Amino acid sequence: MKIEKVTYIFLIVIILILGWKAYDFFNPNFEKKFNQNISKLDDRRKELNEIVRLATLEISGKNIPNKAMDLDDVSDELREKMEDLGFRSFSFEPIKNCNKKYSFSFIAWEDWNTDNLNYVEIIYSPCDSETKKGFHSFDGGHIDIVGAGGDWKILSDTDFI
Repeated sequence: MKIEKVTYIFLIVIILILGWKAYDFFNPNFEKKFNQNISKLDDRRKELNEIVRLATLEISGKNIPNKAMDLDDVSDELREKMEDLGFRSFSFEPIKNCNKKYSFSFIAWEDWNTDNLNYVEIIYSPCDSETKKGFHSFDGGHIDIVGAGGDWKILSDTDFI
C-alpha cells in the first residue's frame, strides 16, 4: 500500500511538471526572458569583456576565412571561459570608424533562456546605437534585439524552425 502511494505522488509530481513546461512553452513571457538575459549579462559583464579580449588576441593577425570559430578552434583558456558562459561558438566582423577592431557575436547553447527563445546571440558591438540600454527592436516576425548597455546587445530569434 505504501509503494502505491509513493508511486501515485510521483506520478502527480511528473504530471504537474510536464503541465507547467507545456504551459510555459505555449505561453512564453518573452519580455520577462529578455529582462532575465539582460540581468544575466549585467552579472557576467566582467567575464564577457574578458572573452572579448581573449577572442581579439585569438584572431589578431590570423586569416580566418569564414570569420567564425567553434570551441574546437580556440585556445583552452578561451574555450573554458566560453563554456562557462554557455557559448558554443562565435563570429566576428572587422569594424571601421571605431576605436575597437572587431564586433563579436557569441552563440548561446545553454542558459540564456534558449529553451523559450530558441536562438540567442550575445553581441559585443562597439560604436553601435543598438547597444544602448533600453533599446528594443522587433522585426515584426520573430527576431528581437535588446540593448544591454556598455557595447552589448542580445539578439533572440523565437521562431522554433
